[in-house]
Amino acid sequence: MEEGVLPLEYIVIAIILLVAVILYGTFARRKIYNEIDRLEEWKIDILNRPVTDEISRVKGFTMSGQTEEKFEKWREEWDEIVAVKLPNLEEQLMDTEEAAEKYRFRKAKATLVETRERLEQIEKRIELMLEDINELVSSEEQNRTDIISVQEVFREAKQRLLSQNRSLGKAYPTLDADLDELKQNLKHYEQLTEEGNYLEARSVLMEIQERLTAVQDKIAVTPELIALVHTQIPAQLKELEDGTSAMASEGYVLDHLEIQDHIEQVESDLVRFESAIQKTEVQEMKTEIDSVRRSIEGLYDQLEAEVDARHLVTEKVEEIEHELFKTNSYLQDLQEETNVVQLSYRLEEQELNMIKDIELKISDMHIRFNAVREAVDGNQQAYTTLAETVLSLKEDLATIDHEMQIQKENLHMLRRDELKALDTIKDLKRKLIESRRMMKLSNLPGIPESYLDGYELAEDIIIELSERLSDVPLDIYQINEVLADAERAVEHSTEITKKLVEDAVLTERLIQFGNRYRGKHRSVDELLQKAEDHFRQYEYDDALSTAEAAIEKVDPQVLQTLKNDVREPVKS
Repeated sequence: MEEGVLPLEYIVIAIILLVAVILYGTFARRKIYNEIDRLEEWKIDILNRPVTDEISRVKGFTMSGQTEEKFEKWREEWDEIVAVKLPNLEEQLMDTEEAAEKYRFRKAKATLVETRERLEQIEKRIELMLEDINELVSSEEQNRTDIISVQEVFREAKQRLLSQNRSLGKAYPTLDADLDELKQNLKHYEQLTEEGNYLEARSVLMEIQERLTAVQDKIAVTPELIALVHTQIPAQLKELEDGTSAMASEGYVLDHLEIQDHIEQVESDLVRFESAIQKTEVQEMKTEIDSVRRSIEGLYDQLEAEVDARHLVTEKVEEIEHELFKTNSYLQDLQEETNVVQLSYRLEEQELNMIKDIELKISDMHIRFNAVREAVDGNQQAYTTLAETVLSLKEDLATIDHEMQIQKENLHMLRRDELKALDTIKDLKRKLIESRRMMKLSNLPGIPESYLDGYELAEDIIIELSERLSDVPLDIYQINEVLADAERAVEHSTEITKKLVEDAVLTERLIQFGNRYRGKHRSVDELLQKAEDHFRQYEYDDALSTAEAAIEKVDPQVLQTLKNDVREPVKS
């Protein structure tokens, strides 16, 4: 049984392997045939391309030189592709198909790879060929268009050069030589074109265009630069030199500007500029000439600044001289007023030092002003420098005047403080009298010792303050300190008086209200009895707190009502 089963398994495996081989062979051949078809279509597409037509585009050109060489090269290359390379690829594809039919798949695949690479090489050669053709055709077409405008520009440049012969000066021969050279280059271009060397002719024409543009720019700019170097800048230098001499004769100090050194440097530059212009190096020189012109304008600006500064100095010196006179007069008034004030008031050392400091500042101002005056009269400094000093003097003088004004205000403040102290004493005395009157009207059985101490302290401070106000000289600073103590003491005494009267009146009201509950509430009677004892001993705080505790037991709501009824009339 087992011996019969084993051969059957082998048969099944063999059948499966056979089927697999057949399927693989079928799939592999189909894949190869599909690639053969694709490559065949690619080959046919290359064969049908209008490369011959593209090559024929240059037949109308001059068939010599570079054009003839390229034309023959392209035609031979295309003939080789059509007659040799593509037929060889056809045979190679047939060999591939035959190998696939014989199940020689490895060889077929290798042949396909080789065929694909050869087709890619042909594609690259055709692409380069078409680019080369287009470049030649484009160059020929562009040359035919550009040569017209180039010749026109050349004629205009030549005419302009001739018309500006005199204005171009020594640069004319160089520019004329440049145009002659360009004329020869144009002839060379025409020769190259006649010989069919269109690509080389294109390069020559582009160079001509670039150089012709440069020559045009030089012809346009050179007359202006020559005028600047020969006429305008020298005239400015002469005007600058004359102006400097005239200003120096009028007393201006201009050494710091080093104008003569600048003029000599510019004159040296002009010689160099003329040589460069003769060589038509105009673009480089234009930048340098513009820089020189800016430097000259800068010198003019500096001279103008000196003129403006002189006007300012002349004007401000007179103002400062007048203001210094006023400041001296103001200082003298301040000193005299200070001496008078010192007879009645004691001045602090700080204030006296401030006046001395002002005197020193004014003395320094005189020294600085005299230095400016000497510099102006003796033509010793540039006016721009003096202008800075003068403006500084003006500013410092205004500061000194402000300081003296403050000091004068401080002196006047002493008298105002004295009058204020006298008015305050009157007000404090009135408050003490009102407190004493309130105490008498309250009909209290007696006054606590602590209250009397505070009242007497306030009275003593007021007496001390009155005595100090009669001192000569008057020390207003100490008076202000004592005055502040007096205000605090009187304020405290007034508040204590109000509270003492309020507590006493409220205590009496609470005791009167609580009398109706004494017969019914023993504890209320005892607390009211203690309150009365405290009251008779002038202990009004204790009397009030004890009476409040008694009323709190029987009618808490009425307590706040009684407080309001008592305190409002007292406050008013």
